[in-house]
Amino acid sequence: MMGQSDELDRGTVYSLLSDRQREYVLCYLSEAGSATTAEVADVVVRWKRQTMDGADEVSRRTVIIRLLHNHIPRLDQYDVVEYDHSSEEIRIGPNFDAVEPFVSDLEEPISQ
Repeated sequence: MMGQSDELDRGTVYSLLSDRQREYVLCYLSEAGSATTAEVADVVVRWKRQTMDGADEVSRRTVIIRLLHNHIPRLDQYDVVEYDHSSEEIRIGPNFDAVEPFVSDLEEPISQ
């Protein structure tokens, strides 16, 4: 983990925002502040389904696996979020401010 005083460089911020699921997680947390893994997975699945234009169904289980094994650890590594394994709660971390300007302008996908 980075120290709280460590700032994220531009390349790291862009890398963290380069994945749509991480972008959805951060967008949701910018509004909610904290949520369980299950709550975040439900939001990600709903938003992905709204933007897929008839593609195959998004599996909630697959989203949870990707969140737990890829996206949350990566965001936690850079202190953008903090993850509590025992409660499965994801909270905004000390470096969230570095990505917040980019995700605050995002809106929930709108179904057409």
